[in-house]
Amino acid sequence: MGNVIAFMPASGGVGSSTLAAAVAVRARAAGRTVVAVDLDPLAGCFDVVFGLEQEPGWRWPELADVAGVVDGLGLADELPVSCGVPVLSGRRGASWDGRIAGPAGWQGSGAGERSGAGERSGGWERSGSSDESGAGDFAGWLDTLPDVVAGLADAHDLTVLDLPRDPAVLDAVALLVDAVVVVVGTQVPQLAAASAVVSGGRGLLHRRRDAGRAWESDPLLPIEPWVVLRGRRVEADLQDLVMDDLDVPLVATIGDDRRLVAEVCEGLPPGARGRGEVVRAADELLLRLIDQAVAA
Repeated sequence: MGNVIAFMPASGGVGSSTLAAAVAVRARAAGRTVVAVDLDPLAGCFDVVFGLEQEPGWRWPELADVAGVVDGLGLADELPVSCGVPVLSGRRGASWDGRIAGPAGWQGSGAGERSGAGERSGGWERSGSSDESGAGDFAGWLDTLPDVVAGLADAHDLTVLDLPRDPAVLDAVALLVDAVVVVVGTQVPQLAAASAVVSGGRGLLHRRRDAGRAWESDPLLPIEPWVVLRGRRVEADLQDLVMDDLDVPLVATIGDDRRLVAEVCEGLPPGARGRGEVVRAADELLLRLIDQAVAA
């Protein structure tokens, strides 16, 4: 099985999907086989980020009836491709034929409370309203999700996951991931949101990776979320403050990146030209992932 790296925003508008796409593009440019997977059932934007919204190919709705681990190579052949990276995303502007009601948002809660997808989240609670049919569809998608990701990961050197801020989705892939990157903004509300997301994600990963596997299985490496700090200017004092407050590794920072804007305007995915702040951060994450694998 290849490496699996997941990206999750601590708040909206921090560019988590952009960084995830850049990591996929840079890994492919380095000669690795890569697949990118959008795990936000309603607000996912990988089609747009990769410039594939008008391209034919399978999206998540075509996998609604999957049962069991998929043939990763066969599935990749059906997906739209950008810069050599097959991309599995949702179909924008559609409700997935009514099959899936996406995550309704989330908030921190006491340990052991029930999540909207069953007792999955180990302490985070999905909030908001949805009908019973919609909740069942979302739970069914969550059950399918690990089989799809596992099949793709078996067939590729690197699988890049773009997660929403929904603990039920992180819970579904917790046993498969090698790293979880939380992208944090530098504004005060964004930093406040990061505290809840990072601490909740850390607790969920520890519980699931310790208790969510058979006793006879090989032990899973503990995971601490990696934080990437993104803002117009990222001062050293702010970096120190974030590391002290969140108590997790700050693995990269991203400032303004005009090259990224130019790439988007030309319909190119992030990292396609191999230059800029986002590319530098993507390369740092890939090196860290390789070092972690070697150390293991």
